[in-house]
Amino acid sequence: MKIIIDKINSEPKHSLSKKELQLILSKIPINYVNTFVTFKISSQMFSNSGWDRPVIKNNETYNILSRGLDKKYIIKELLIEIFLNHTHINFYISAHKINSDRRKKLDDMVNPYFEEIIKDIEVN
Repeated sequence: MKIIIDKINSEPKHSLSKKELQLILSKIPINYVNTFVTFKISSQMFSNSGWDRPVIKNNETYNILSRGLDKKYIIKELLIEIFLNHTHINFYISAHKINSDRRKKLDDMVNPYFEEIIKDIEVN
């Protein structure tokens, strides 16, 4: 597994640090992310991306567009994307969009991990 952080020279800053990302990944089951995957904290602004979610997996890279966004929101979105790609549940996805019923199911799946991660990050 590889973590890449794009350098930025202006505001807003990234919402997640490499250390926080490593903490998040340490809290999910080890088999949810294979060793060949890359996590890229992108310099791109979510508002300029054209995507409906700030975390999208393309091929073997999780693109995290966190600049200026709430840390808790990004953590939840990252967990949802990881669970979505690991479970291979037949979610309706069109152009990277998840319908609201499936989104609710994913939220329910990730909430126990999310709560634990938030507690750990807020302590540090």
